[in-house]
Amino acid sequence: MNLISALIIVTSALILNTSPAAASETKGLTLEQAVTLALEKNPDLRTLRLEEETAKGRNEKARLLLINNPVIEGNISKKDRPETEGGGKFTNYGVKLSQEFEIAGQRSARIDVAEKELAGVKSEIRDKERVLISDVKDVFTKTLAFKKKSGLAQEIVKLNEELLGYTKIKFEAGDISGLDVNLSEVELSKAKKELLLAERQYKESLTALQGLLGLAPDMSFAVEGELPSEVPSLPDRGALKTSALAQRPDSKASVSEMEKTEAALKLVNKEAVPNITLAGFYDRDERRNAVGLAISVPLPFFDRKQAEKKEAFARAEGSRIKAEGLKKTIDREIDQAFNDITSAIEELSLFKNEILAKAAENLKLLNLAFKEGKIGFFEVRLAQKDTIEAQLAYIEAQTRAQLALNAIEKTTGGAVK
Repeated sequence: MNLISALIIVTSALILNTSPAAASETKGLTLEQAVTLALEKNPDLRTLRLEEETAKGRNEKARLLLINNPVIEGNISKKDRPETEGGGKFTNYGVKLSQEFEIAGQRSARIDVAEKELAGVKSEIRDKERVLISDVKDVFTKTLAFKKKSGLAQEIVKLNEELLGYTKIKFEAGDISGLDVNLSEVELSKAKKELLLAERQYKESLTALQGLLGLAPDMSFAVEGELPSEVPSLPDRGALKTSALAQRPDSKASVSEMEKTEAALKLVNKEAVPNITLAGFYDRDERRNAVGLAISVPLPFFDRKQAEKKEAFARAEGSRIKAEGLKKTIDREIDQAFNDITSAIEELSLFKNEILAKAAENLKLLNLAFKEGKIGFFEVRLAQKDTIEAQLAYIEAQTRAQLALNAIEKTTGGAVK
């Protein structure tokens, strides 16, 4: 009698989601800590951040007053003096300083291109952070679910061990057959197998999380937190799309890329205008000194930047098409995320309002019926099985709800810090 009552109490704890978790770890990791570590240590993100320094360097170069350095030339030569002038040798030498100047406003166009590129790189970095945060939250959620399943699996093994012991006592008393003992042993073996599977999934998920965080494999920490127990409110689909187009960094990056390619096309057109080179020179020989100014302009007979113009135009058109495609992609992602959160809300509401409440009520009635001697051992085991299955399904529903919430944040850009 005491054993069965104890089993009922333990099963009641399971339905209330108060079962102990997996074996305690030496260090706990919260979701906030995981996100912070990922933003600091993720190798892909750290590599991408170096692109910003490169873009800053190009921006600095674009702002130089003169893009080309001045050129200084010198010459020296010896010549024979005519015999009529006494023969011998004399020395000629000269120096020339030249500078190339842009006259079509190329500098301002180049600065515009560099600024658009820098803005695009910054948006790409924020978009990478958005995706990384979402990935961390998804893996963290799944890891937390595996941890809870592992803890639940340990309780299931414990219950089946106690039930097997009770079955053997009943068999020795002649109340049940050996087949019942065999069935209990099979149930215990199944429970141990499920425990091994849950522990393996938990460890594999921990390893995946460590990879996202940029940490070396180390099983000395465990995730800490809770899956959603309250039913989230259903967002407005239209508001989600508006928020996504306004907030998402990849949307901003596509706009910056489009503006950059348009500015690059303008730059190429300006670069087709020949630059002017001005030079000052000084020449000296035995008889005279010469000081003057020279000017040179290349004639664009052959190379008029035809290929560069075509390339810049193609890139501008490609960026425009890509931006339009991204808008459609965002619409599809929002629709999918909205459908997922709608389904998750309905499922979690069903568990909160019906399944869990009825399971708890059934356990209460089971306890009362057992005390009154109206049910026996097998009815208890069947009720336990139903309760455990309901708890596992509830964890799955909680996981799907959290993943759906993560998807909403990701698709709207709300996960970016």
